[in-house]
Amino acid sequence: MICRTLSAFLLFAAVNLAIGVTPQAPPEQFCAKDFALTPKVLAQGKPSSWWLARSYMTAEHQPEIVLCGSSQIGGLQAADARVLNKPIDFVENHHCDVLERDLNARLGVKPYVFISALPGAMVSDHFAIAKSLFAAHGKPALLVLTVSPRDFIDNTLPGAGATEPYRFFSAHSDLSSYADLAYNDPWSRFTHVVSSELPLRRFTTEIDDWSKKWSEENQTASADTISGAGADSGQSSDSASQQVKFVMGGYQGNIKPGEAVLYPTSLKVFVNNVNDYKKRYRNTHPANYEAQMTYFKNYLSFLSEQGVRVLVVGMPLTEINRKILPDDFWQEFRGRLLLSCGGAGAEWLDLSDSPEFTVADFVDTVHLNADGGVKLAAKIAEKITAAPELSAALSNRMPAVAAKGAKATY
Repeated sequence: MICRTLSAFLLFAAVNLAIGVTPQAPPEQFCAKDFALTPKVLAQGKPSSWWLARSYMTAEHQPEIVLCGSSQIGGLQAADARVLNKPIDFVENHHCDVLERDLNARLGVKPYVFISALPGAMVSDHFAIAKSLFAAHGKPALLVLTVSPRDFIDNTLPGAGATEPYRFFSAHSDLSSYADLAYNDPWSRFTHVVSSELPLRRFTTEIDDWSKKWSEENQTASADTISGAGADSGQSSDSASQQVKFVMGGYQGNIKPGEAVLYPTSLKVFVNNVNDYKKRYRNTHPANYEAQMTYFKNYLSFLSEQGVRVLVVGMPLTEINRKILPDDFWQEFRGRLLLSCGGAGAEWLDLSDSPEFTVADFVDTVHLNADGGVKLAAKIAEKITAAPELSAALSNRMPAVAAKGAKATY
């Protein structure tokens, strides 16, 4: 028995060594044919990352602006649903109409704004997305990166490499030099080595059961209380809760068209999810914090090298959420983001404690509703207009399509 085990081990090692000395082919870039809507895809669905990549790869033309974020971008999508008075399907719709209209009114150009947002996305995910999609289908003139403390210190996240977006997009770009950052705890490093670094495992694309379980358990929005649904909103409690779930990014696993739709109804609800964020913020400096700060700095450097202008936006938060984190954390957090922005020539817009966003603009302690989304779009457009390098990036990329100074009304 021992001889058989030893022989099997030696054979495994020999095969790995033989494959290991063979030069590895570079990661394959995305191409449009990878995203065909086959009967199987329509029947079984695909993860959010696949749909995002498909929208970018099959777009009629390259977007002038890419707007990156997590589920906090749901407020902009809710605003689009209300302003356009039509359902917004998160699977297929990656435009940001309210921001396009605001920029048209202020600059006289109407750029294609592509929303590159996924539930639970971290800074490392945005980096992986850009590295793969920009190489395959072109880069924007301007990138707007929205950030919050959760994007750096989420204590429910084992490491950058544990997210579905990072695994999906890093398979189509060379991020091998970031392995130690992405898999910075013993277990995730072990599973990464077994699944990708051992040569025999290069030929499998199975997702680890543990990371799938983590995704299902931790990326579904948790709610302590829901208040305000009823006669004023014209919605049943169940309907309002479903709408709030989509704004909060509560769509996980495989999805298909028609399964994650936001309707143009007024959301009169507020979810007190402060206990959820107390868990996420439990340790303000987990190992992943420094990793995400490194990704942030390198992401900005990468965009600068690509000639992409950048606006980093500190997303609005309610006071109850901000106060979970101590003042010294906020001072350090903002200081480090500002320092990295300055080093890479990126603009910084901090709305995290802006008094213009009140509790009435939120569906929970961090996610904006349609009213908040309209305000956010206006603030981003105002900053782009006021920053000469940002506005010039758009003007140089596209011709004027409307008279400058027109007023947008919603």
